[in-house]
Amino acid sequence: MSHTLDQSRPTPRDAATTTPRRALRREVQALRALAVGLVVAFHFWPGRLPGGYVGVDVFFVISGFLITGHLLREAETTGRVRLGRFWARRARRLLPAAYLVIAVSAAATLLLVPPILWQQWFREILGATLYAENWVLAADAVDYLAAETDPSPVQHYWSLSAEEQFYLVWPLLVLLATLGAARAGRSARGVTAAVLGVASVASFGYSLWLTTENPSSVYFVTTTRAWQFGAGALLALALARQRRRLLGDAWRTAVSWAGLAAVVACALVYDAETPFPGTAALVPVLGTAAVIWAGTPSGPLSPAPLFTWRPVQHAGEISYALYLWHWPAIVLAPFALRHEPGLAERVALLAGVVLLSVATKRFVEDPARFSDRWGLQRTGRALGLTAAGAAVLALAAGCAWGVAAHQTKKQEELAQRLVQDGPACFGAAAMDPEEPCENRGLERTVVPSPEAVGEDKADYPGCWVDVDEHELKDCTFGPVADADVPHVVLVGDSHARAMMPALVGLAAQGRISLTAHVKSACAWSTGVVDSDPEGEQARTCERWRDRLAPWLVRHAAETDLVVTTAYQGKLTGGADQQAREMAAAWRPVADRGVPVVALSDNPSHPREPARCLGEVTRAEADRCASPRRQVLPEHQTLAAAAGSVPGASYVDLTDFYCRDGTCPAVIGGVNVYRDAHHLTTTYTKTMAPYLLRELRRAGALD
Repeated sequence: MSHTLDQSRPTPRDAATTTPRRALRREVQALRALAVGLVVAFHFWPGRLPGGYVGVDVFFVISGFLITGHLLREAETTGRVRLGRFWARRARRLLPAAYLVIAVSAAATLLLVPPILWQQWFREILGATLYAENWVLAADAVDYLAAETDPSPVQHYWSLSAEEQFYLVWPLLVLLATLGAARAGRSARGVTAAVLGVASVASFGYSLWLTTENPSSVYFVTTTRAWQFGAGALLALALARQRRRLLGDAWRTAVSWAGLAAVVACALVYDAETPFPGTAALVPVLGTAAVIWAGTPSGPLSPAPLFTWRPVQHAGEISYALYLWHWPAIVLAPFALRHEPGLAERVALLAGVVLLSVATKRFVEDPARFSDRWGLQRTGRALGLTAAGAAVLALAAGCAWGVAAHQTKKQEELAQRLVQDGPACFGAAAMDPEEPCENRGLERTVVPSPEAVGEDKADYPGCWVDVDEHELKDCTFGPVADADVPHVVLVGDSHARAMMPALVGLAAQGRISLTAHVKSACAWSTGVVDSDPEGEQARTCERWRDRLAPWLVRHAAETDLVVTTAYQGKLTGGADQQAREMAAAWRPVADRGVPVVALSDNPSHPREPARCLGEVTRAEADRCASPRRQVLPEHQTLAAAAGSVPGASYVDLTDFYCRDGTCPAVIGGVNVYRDAHHLTTTYTKTMAPYLLRELRRAGALD
């Protein structure tokens, strides 16, 4: 990922203005090999090396050290920093291989991947092309450390994006510091150290704060990572130009081994639950800095033989290409093989990636860096070709994204028309146990289509409390001020939110008025929902509940009914404990005479039904059904909780999801699930009249 400028060979054109090529730092190359090895192992076998993601932090420190050292040497030697030349050399070094991998990933997406993934993937491909992938992922609040469903083949470009943004901003800081030092008659090194130190401390403080406040996006944000580059930069400033040693080889050997041990220990001990970057990132950052500071000491116990071992040095040389290729190979292999690769296939895949990386360095990276073909060594030409390449890739990715988005929009409009027109047996009507219904005209209908289903969600941003939020939101629908219209309060997590389209539809018809209090991964209970009781998700859920409970009691007089449901797969503890904790939350409301209705949880599939639908013809949609026993929980926690609270009742909607022992992916022409366990808005809307009927039967509505 990070490679020093001063290792580039000077061309005849640059010979008069370029300092002699500096000696290759063996410990830095070894650190590159270690870093890419950790990342690749983490991605190929995440269970074996759960903290291997710290390899990215090692790369960041190396970048800060090498780039700052180069910039400072240029500033002290020439009195200036030639930004255009700097950026051109970065472009020659990084972009040809990066854009090659993006182009191959885009082509493979079109050839191998079902259209259901195109919109998100090409959006990320566009972000990677423009080196803004980290901000795309931060905006989407993707958990990079968790087992994501269908991550894109360019998701790993988040770190390259952060690094490129560093290359854009950092030289400007060095230049400003150098100019300021010249005007003030002070040392350029001292002023630069002060400027970069302040920037690094500010970034570290922001990282600590955001790790707590917004853990879902903090991992990607450049401003929370700048201090890691800054740590390397300050190390470069601290080391004397001639690298005079204050300690002997024995101490340097100890420091070097300690630094290596710190990085490896993090890779073994850290996992997806470790708050990161925050304070946890200090260990791999300081460990990397220690190894660089120690250099390559001599002596019988020195790590020098390891550092200079040819396989290690060679791994460092191909580390950039290896980082680029390994992730698309992992992501795309299951689509090419039509199954998840086994151990032997993964080993073969890794070997292929290594060979591809060697070829990329030999035939793409080195020619772009050292050849003067097409005038690449000229600053203007290099930047111009870079801009042209970026424009072509961005245009292609943008067009593909736009086409996919257009198809999604058309599917949304089609679904809305069908819901409004209400053809016979459409959606939930086909499952009504009281009036069996069949419409053969809908047999080949699937709306929304598999490629558009991900966007068919109950959004309602004014109601939704996200994972990092804990404030109640004022969210009402329908004739709230009309005392003759029953007022319903919906409470719960994302499965409760999935029922909102049905209830909002009833509110629009004037059948009810509605207030919704829904929060990510936060069921209406007193128990811990998230598996990590100290995690941000659990903490914000507890704070939100602390506000919700008195609100429900305070508004009991104007509430005619509280409706709730929950994703049982997210609850912790045994079935009895879950029921007790739910009942404890409901009882204060029921004690004030407000009926509580618990809706049965919908099926949760082991694989996204829409993915299956994207791989079969519409006539074969039945192949994507799941056995009822596999997708419904053995114990109905919601039913047990309702049975233990006077004034509470349970409404079982399972017959609208499953029939004859199976739970279809398509019901009455409607695509039922937008992912593995969330209902589509289209299907929920078709449930509205039946939900109203069941609530009335439960005695909850007049």
